[in-house]
Amino acid sequence: MKNVLVLLAFSVLTLISCQSEPKATASPETPKVAASVPTPAPAPAPVAAAPEPDMTTKGVADEAPAVPSETVPAPKTVKNTETPAASAPVKATQPNKIKDVITEKKEDAAAKMAAEKERLAAEAAKARAAAERKAKEAAEKAAKKAAETKIKATEKVETPKNNMEEKIEKVKEIKEEMIFSHQAFDDLLRKHVSSTGKVNYRGFKKDQAKLKGYLKQLEGQAVESGWSKNKKLAYWINAYNAYTIDMIVNNYPVKSITDLEGGKPWDKKFINLNGKTLSLNNIENDIIRPTFKDARIHFAVNCAAKSCPPLLNKAWTAGNLQSELEKRTKAFINDSSYNTISSGSATISKIFEWYAVDFGNLNEYLAKYSTVNGDTKISYNEYDWSLNE
Repeated sequence: MKNVLVLLAFSVLTLISCQSEPKATASPETPKVAASVPTPAPAPAPVAAAPEPDMTTKGVADEAPAVPSETVPAPKTVKNTETPAASAPVKATQPNKIKDVITEKKEDAAAKMAAEKERLAAEAAKARAAAERKAKEAAEKAAKKAAETKIKATEKVETPKNNMEEKIEKVKEIKEEMIFSHQAFDDLLRKHVSSTGKVNYRGFKKDQAKLKGYLKQLEGQAVESGWSKNKKLAYWINAYNAYTIDMIVNNYPVKSITDLEGGKPWDKKFINLNGKTLSLNNIENDIIRPTFKDARIHFAVNCAAKSCPPLLNKAWTAGNLQSELEKRTKAFINDSSYNTISSGSATISKIFEWYAVDFGNLNEYLAKYSTVNGDTKISYNEYDWSLNE
């Protein structure tokens, strides 16, 4: 009876061991079991609990696990029976994938290389443009420096020459002044004319003998062809002003020069100069204007009226002519007593209307000395012929 119980316990333990062991998988190392080996039969259903064995039976049961159990072969499954050929289609797609990856890499590399070439080409073009610009700047700088050097070299040669010519001209003028001088008229002007051009005709009347003496000098000195242009013009301006003063002094007191000679004093021929008998109009319109063609003379000759540009309180000479013409022109144009110039409009002296042909484009002429622009509307003041005293 004890042997039956031991055998039964051994069978139960074996069955439990088989059920708890993981299912074996096919592998190359597992030996194949013949298909004819039968699968072990299921263990018989458990029977009623056996009575507790005695010490002898317990001892046998304790030693049962030490008996080696027979290896149960893994059951044959569909997975185990698959042949290697079944996985061939999967492996066949691998070369195509690799080829696609290689192609993609090549395309990426080609695109990057093209982009890099474009970048390098752009940088090269930029560098080339910069180099060309620098070369051009260097060439311009060199040309400018060469021109400056040439100018300096020319100045070194020309300056002494020009200075010498100026000195010779100055000496010539001094010699001419020693022979013929406007000094007598200069003394009278400084004595009887204010810095603003107001004339003291009473004082001139007292010094009329000195004035007549100067006029005799003018009559005795013809204009020489060898005189400089400035000397010739200074001669005629002084003659015009001196003979105008003489006309007023001969008739003083008088309120206006227009009260003389029937209102046409400028047409009276009473001046004996350069071998001719001339009027004031002859001097201004037949000699000064057509010969010298300088509109600034209208601010130098004086007609003895308040609206006329102020009389210079010294004689005109070859030396001061150009500087005084410029100074007197600018002063007259910007003097609000004679001209009112504002933004967009200007009310100016009648002189600019009477002698418009001498001034040309009036806006442009006035703009040289004032703020007049091309859009300035021009109108003219009435002329005041009252005596400028």
